[in-house]
Amino acid sequence: MATAIKAIPTLKGKEAREFLRHAEEVERDYKEDKNRDQHPFCQMAREILNKAGML
Repeated sequence: MATAIKAIPTLKGKEAREFLRHAEEVERDYKEDKNRDQHPFCQMAREILNKAGML
C-alpha cells in the first residue's frame, strides 16, 4: 500500500511578502554588523572549531 505524500506548504501573497521583507532586513543587518565576530557565540564556535582542528 502506498502512503500519501503531503504537499510542501508554500507562502503566498501577504505572508510571502512579509517573510521576504524580514529575511532581507536580517541580511542587511548582518552585512552592516562589523563586530559580529566579537559576539560570544561566534567566539565560542571559533574555539570549538579550533579544538576540532577545523580552522
